[in-house]
Amino acid sequence: MNLDNLLIEVDYSPTQILLGLLIAFALGFIWATVYRKTHTGIAYTRGFFLSLILVPPIIAMIMMAIGSNVALSLGLVGSLSVIRFRTAIKDTKDMTFLFMAVAIGLTAGAFVWLVGVIGTAIMVIIVLVMSRAGHDRAGSADFILIFNSDKEEPFDHLPEEAQSLIAWKQLRGATEIDHGNHVEYTYNVRLASKASPESIIGALSNGTMQQVTMIAPENHLEL
Repeated sequence: MNLDNLLIEVDYSPTQILLGLLIAFALGFIWATVYRKTHTGIAYTRGFFLSLILVPPIIAMIMMAIGSNVALSLGLVGSLSVIRFRTAIKDTKDMTFLFMAVAIGLTAGAFVWLVGVIGTAIMVIIVLVMSRAGHDRAGSADFILIFNSDKEEPFDHLPEEAQSLIAWKQLRGATEIDHGNHVEYTYNVRLASKASPESIIGALSNGTMQQVTMIAPENHLEL
């Protein structure tokens, strides 16, 4: 087989190349901005934000260089296998954002710009709607509630108004403190609709419970 038959020259005009890179950068910037506005996790870094902006034009440039050149694409795969990414992405949502950034670069580099624009717009709308829905439902996530009490069933001694703020609870642990005079309780709790952690702490700190603390676990920080 003649190797020359596998080499297909792709000739792009400077205008096409410049427009493709600009579209990749613009869509990447929009996508990165949505990530920054909706991110509520604990692992946000400016470096990842900048990566979401830079990845689309880089991928677009690679796609333009490869085109339909089979030999060049095989060489690219071999060279990329040498690269090792040392930073692990712990949040699956961040991985999704990065995957979308790659998709933007692919559409821009393949000159299917309408797919990239419409796809990015739809994904932005989905992320914003999911983020807004999650923020409006304060009680949609579980919290860890820690407090001290000298009562065996401390929730039974709370007023009905305070009890109504917690939709669900589960005992995780109990430890005797202060020479057995008090017990430190740890609960998984789910807030009722429109209840906030601040209102829960104020309602529970009525004398029956002391040193009330609420901790938001990692699943509360996702969209």
